[in-house]
Amino acid sequence: MKKKWPQVEDLEVFMAVVRHNSFSGAAVELGFSNAWVTKRINTLEETLNAKLLHRNTREMRLTAAGEVALIQAEEIISKNNAAMDLIVNIKNDIQGNFHICSSFGFGKNHLTNPLSAFSRLNPGLKIKFTLTDTKLDLIKENIDLEIMVGESFHERYYAKKIADNKRILCASPGYLNQHDTPASPADLSRHQCLFLQEKGLTFGLWHLSDGKKQETVRVDGNLSSNNGEVILQWALDDRGIALRSEWDAKRYIESGDLIQLLPDYYEQASVWAVYPTKLEESIKTQKCITFLESYFKCIHF
Repeated sequence: MKKKWPQVEDLEVFMAVVRHNSFSGAAVELGFSNAWVTKRINTLEETLNAKLLHRNTREMRLTAAGEVALIQAEEIISKNNAAMDLIVNIKNDIQGNFHICSSFGFGKNHLTNPLSAFSRLNPGLKIKFTLTDTKLDLIKENIDLEIMVGESFHERYYAKKIADNKRILCASPGYLNQHDTPASPADLSRHQCLFLQEKGLTFGLWHLSDGKKQETVRVDGNLSSNNGEVILQWALDDRGIALRSEWDAKRYIESGDLIQLLPDYYEQASVWAVYPTKLEESIKTQKCITFLESYFKCIHF
């Protein structure tokens, strides 16, 4: 008897329902009605001859079969996308959907222009650019590429460094006129420190290096935020010492609005491309990473 295979479209609908934990959320994402989403899920369950979701008016959760189906759906979609990329590449062209994510600050300040240029060079590509300061599951959220700053990423993903960067200590002349200038990392504990807390970072810890050894310094202060631009503005407003990306702080240091402190110390914060599948499996990801590498080499911050 000939096997009946599920449609790839139905697997994508199923993954969207799981992502949003609702049919209505999936419908909004996909741009179809709730009834259409319900029909596709029913068709998928009939094809697989298995109930995938326990659902009632109060909650929805995966069945045991649904949990297995989700893992297989993610793998099938990933391989399907990779296969289509390879086929399209024969024409030396890239098409289809491409989902990229990054943090709010870095994405807005440093990725908006290059992604616009990349899109102009690849008009057949539909780019979705998501900005968030929370950790995302790249596979479950159907994200092709994350551009992140820092040295910590999940071991299940692949990663490639695309630019060097570091965070440096800085404060305004106004703040330093009212407080002693720190002479060592240990002195930071006696200052108002402006702490950036994002993507699960441990609150109050700065990991500083002089290129030879690393020191973990516990800092404190009255102001913290999950947005780097806010931290930088507070530093300019004489509110404390910030540990900010050299890319963002450099122009203020050159203008004298900020002063770099402890110049021998920094926190490594390179720019990384992170992706859920091997690079050779996605032409879109390959081309985007290569483009961003070239872009950042040409830009002097």
